[in-house]
Amino acid sequence: MRKRLCLYLLLLAVLTHGQSVASEPRYDFRVVIDVSGSMKQTDPQNLRVPALKLLNGLIPTGSRAGVWTFGRYVDMTVKWGKVNNAWRKQADLGASRIHSNALLTNIESALARARVGWDKADPKTRRILLLLTDGKVDISKDPAKNEKSRHKVLSESLDALKKAGAEIHAIALSSGTDEVLLKQLALETNGSFAVTHNADELQKVFFKMFERASKPDTVALQGKEFPVDASIKEMTLLIFRSADSQPTILIPPDSPAISAFKKRGTRWRSDKGYDLITIENPEAGTWRIDAELDPDNRLMVVTDLKLKVDGMPAYATPREAFQISAELFNRDKKISKNSFLRFIDFEVTHVDEDDAETSHALIHTTVREDKGQYLYPVDQKLAEGTHSFVVSADSRTFNRSKRFDMQVQWPVEVSIEAQKEAGIYELKLRAREEYLKPDGLVADVNIEAPDGTHDSLELESDSGWLKTIVETNQAGLYRAHIKVSAQTHATEIRDIDLGTFSMLGTYRETPGAKKDTAAQDTVVVEPAKPEGINWKLVGVVIVVVNLSLLLLLIFGWWLLKRKKDSPEIVLEDEEVGA
Repeated sequence: MRKRLCLYLLLLAVLTHGQSVASEPRYDFRVVIDVSGSMKQTDPQNLRVPALKLLNGLIPTGSRAGVWTFGRYVDMTVKWGKVNNAWRKQADLGASRIHSNALLTNIESALARARVGWDKADPKTRRILLLLTDGKVDISKDPAKNEKSRHKVLSESLDALKKAGAEIHAIALSSGTDEVLLKQLALETNGSFAVTHNADELQKVFFKMFERASKPDTVALQGKEFPVDASIKEMTLLIFRSADSQPTILIPPDSPAISAFKKRGTRWRSDKGYDLITIENPEAGTWRIDAELDPDNRLMVVTDLKLKVDGMPAYATPREAFQISAELFNRDKKISKNSFLRFIDFEVTHVDEDDAETSHALIHTTVREDKGQYLYPVDQKLAEGTHSFVVSADSRTFNRSKRFDMQVQWPVEVSIEAQKEAGIYELKLRAREEYLKPDGLVADVNIEAPDGTHDSLELESDSGWLKTIVETNQAGLYRAHIKVSAQTHATEIRDIDLGTFSMLGTYRETPGAKKDTAAQDTVVVEPAKPEGINWKLVGVVIVVVNLSLLLLLIFGWWLLKRKKDSPEIVLEDEEVGA
């Protein structure tokens, strides 16, 4: 208790110290909702109604806001005006009138009507346009007229909104939506884009759009508990719940429980899928929630003690480096006193595209003039997909946090498709139209074989793609190093290193090698040419043979004659004499 009291005394001590900054700007919200007939399929339960009612409750009191619906024609469903209790009642009535009966989808007229009064930028006002549609520009059965209107949206309408300093936050509610158009509107106005194929997610998507646009101060929910400090003037708790969940109950530190049945002076807005509870001058201490846990639950606060976070882009490429900075402000003055800051831990939690979570400490700046600023550089390669960053300042007796969702994507699409024959691939590139002009893409593709040799490939243009065939002839990994040069819609030239893409090679003999091997392995035996008879040689042979036979006959006769002339042996006389 003593440590907590000391910290509050320190907080009071710094109220009059720090660098003055300009007050936060006012908000002007323009909400534009598609009510064309196709919504009967994409939003059959008309969940745009509770989603808009949620947004009506979230828009800060004192802001300006209005709601327009459109099909062929555009209607002001909720009159533009100052947001207060009376406006919210009218906005809820207007939300109940949302339908799916209109013909066509006139996005051009909808943007023109919704931006009335936004002639030039106002540095004191943040202008936010939220656009929800499930289709494409559709004003006629004539495709040429639709294309002309689409071109006007991306030229005249977009130029006017940029001139007015407006941010466009667009939601696509089906796969048939013109995502390229909506993304380009968001990208060029520093807004954001989301797509959902399920209307059940509309409430969460609307909230995330609001959170991205308004960057409310929040207190981190620690399970089913959260701390409330003395600087909080108002808190709004958003609880997402399923249809069969128990009613939400709030338990203050030293007071009876609060519920939809016992509101005890709170504003309680409930609809299908959520509870939105607003409490003015909440009791300081640890509060508890008896409700369903959901990662998208939020506690938003109106407070003198604010966390300011800069450097978080809505979109980035996988290799784009950026730096997150965080500062605490009290009554619009930056807190830079070490006696206060040493009690606070600044941290960023990164949730990647696979929902893996890592946390990192922010480090105090070494620049004297920026004292009180805490930094974290994000310079590692991020995979394509949705990434979330939650930046927090926590003293254990109070905390502030802000959440940012970021889309990571290359502005050039790369496709490598294996062909029927093993080891052969089709490599294709094309510019994503929301980022780059499609007709100005120049590619440099270098193939590295497993043995380290390199080969540059030439690509041919075909139906918006740059294409080439990659034929491998070695077993192992082939690497395609791809660099491109392209022109943005602002006519800037960008050089982009897309990195390395791998392909599995297959060994095959080259045509030249086959010929050489065949030549080496084939032995050609030519038949001997016939020659004429050598009669002299034949005569010599006959003479030699005849002489040999004659000599043999003579020798045989001599042996026979010698045998006849030799004396006979008489055995009888020798035997008698003995």
